[in-house]
Amino acid sequence: MIDKKINDTLIELEENLKSLDSARLQVTKIVESYDGLKTSTSKYVSELETITEKMKNLINSIEKDYSQKNEEFQKDRDVIYNTSSAAIKELSDATGEFKSLLRGIQDKLKYNIIINVISLIVIILIAIIVLM
Repeated sequence: MIDKKINDTLIELEENLKSLDSARLQVTKIVESYDGLKTSTSKYVSELETITEKMKNLINSIEKDYSQKNEEFQKDRDVIYNTSSAAIKELSDATGEFKSLLRGIQDKLKYNIIINVISLIVIILIAIIVLM
């Protein structure tokens, strides 16, 4: 009977050891799975950080390009504005000079007409005197 108890106890102990070994294997698998998950998560986070850094660089490049293009546009706009203003001033000055010249010519034409009218009156008077 003692042998049977010892055998039963040994069998029970063997089953417990098998269960314990099975539990240890499960814990090992869980730990390995956790390590794999941790590694995968770390890689994912690292890739996200790389993407974030690349996006920041892209945004900075776009901002820099936009600023440069905007500055160039402002310079071009200023050149066009200044050139147009100078051309308008020159045109205005030329128009004023032309207007003054036309007034001078108009005044001369008035004097010519007056002189011609007076000359015509004198000629008519002379003709009337001669014919009389």
